[in-house]
Amino acid sequence: MTIKIFMVMGVLTLVMSACSEDTVMPKLERPKQADTDEDLLKDSVYLYTYGFYLWQDDLPDWFGDVRGNTGRFNSADAVLESLKTYAQDEKGNPLDRFSFLDRWGTVNAEIQQGLAGSFGFDVRYHNDTDLYIKKVDPGSPADQAGVKRGWQVLRINGRSDLSLASIEADNFDFLFNALDGNSVDLLLRKPDGSEVSLQLNRSNYQLQPILASQVYTVGEKKVGYFAFDAFVSTLNDWGNATYVKQQLDQLMTRFEGAGVEEMIVDLRYNGGGAVVTAEYLSNLLAPSSVGSGLMYTNKVNPRLDDFLLAHRVRIDFSPVHFHKTNALNLRRIYFLVTEGTASASELLINNLTPHVDVKLIGEHRTYGKPVGFFNWNILGVDLYAVSFQTFNSVGYGNYFSGMEVDKLIYDDLTKDFGDVEEDMIAEALYYVRNGSFSDQQVSPQAKTAVNGTKTRTPSLNGVLDNRRNKGMYLF
Repeated sequence: MTIKIFMVMGVLTLVMSACSEDTVMPKLERPKQADTDEDLLKDSVYLYTYGFYLWQDDLPDWFGDVRGNTGRFNSADAVLESLKTYAQDEKGNPLDRFSFLDRWGTVNAEIQQGLAGSFGFDVRYHNDTDLYIKKVDPGSPADQAGVKRGWQVLRINGRSDLSLASIEADNFDFLFNALDGNSVDLLLRKPDGSEVSLQLNRSNYQLQPILASQVYTVGEKKVGYFAFDAFVSTLNDWGNATYVKQQLDQLMTRFEGAGVEEMIVDLRYNGGGAVVTAEYLSNLLAPSSVGSGLMYTNKVNPRLDDFLLAHRVRIDFSPVHFHKTNALNLRRIYFLVTEGTASASELLINNLTPHVDVKLIGEHRTYGKPVGFFNWNILGVDLYAVSFQTFNSVGYGNYFSGMEVDKLIYDDLTKDFGDVEEDMIAEALYYVRNGSFSDQQVSPQAKTAVNGTKTRTPSLNGVLDNRRNKGMYLF
């Protein structure tokens, strides 16, 4: 070891003696690394978001050194999250809770093509201790196994303590990981008290957005009901009708034939979807008096047209008018909502409110998303940055805090969709019968007390409901 040290010292001595005081040592330069796809994606997220962002004027000017600014972030998602903080309301809260990157093409598959890959069920808390199946997708693994809304979940992957306090302790990680896994083991209790043990495997299936439909007779009135779970597109990439358009047409024809005068539209978990479907359903449900009048207008950034023209893209943001073709002529529509009711669902409600008597029944104001996106593909990743805001025919469109309900009634998870005893539906039918809401302040399961303390179920159910993207999409 001593010999090696002297050898190194000797070399250093020779080097030092060879250098005069005026000798300039060459500066060592780190070799440049080639741009990675993520580097390019980070730059592109800024450039394209700036190009079509609704709140373009609020964004920072990074054009002098795009890479220097985007290089501060470890991912393109982080760049976008930073950009979302600049546009703020009068209280200093970010307006953009919505823009996102879709790295797997999930939105296009679900909304444009109607394809899903999951177990096909979702859950919600009925109170602070009891977890229930809130919905089952027709044709999904859960549906094929016979699972129904209203079944209580007793155990998931061997874990039986599913109380809110227990599940929230790890920020819902256990529950979300179980719901997003490749397989799941469940112990469920049916309404009759019997229990069933199941193992479900994730698989692909076609989304069927109409979960249930009914025609009720209330006195001499006929009342239609349908639960609509997602605004899957009524038109495909080539402008041809999809199965969703055909199903909606058949449903409305059935309602017309039954002489339906009032309609209950169940949007309690509907987080939105395709704008074209919201427009089509607005036409089907609107009264005949709308004729070809204004449905809604769009607001975009003033330089969007130039940006799209430069990229040889055309998107029509001109005012949208009604085109009523069916004979259904409703006098009143009851929308059943929760905090998970969002985006294209809210567009439908807002479109119809100036033209027909609209009542909102639910446990919470709606989500609050009067804005939407079109997808922009970058290196195989779809960027959805807020690009337009919608306003109905009387100019209303600033419901970022959600739409208030006319009657506070909580989701009754013990009853299936369409059941006349389910609290929300029962309240709508009460109004049909009496011309006013009941005196009941809130539904029984919402009356606060669990062990003498106020239940936190509604606010935390919002976490579960908001797992799905809230979207109003132009494709």
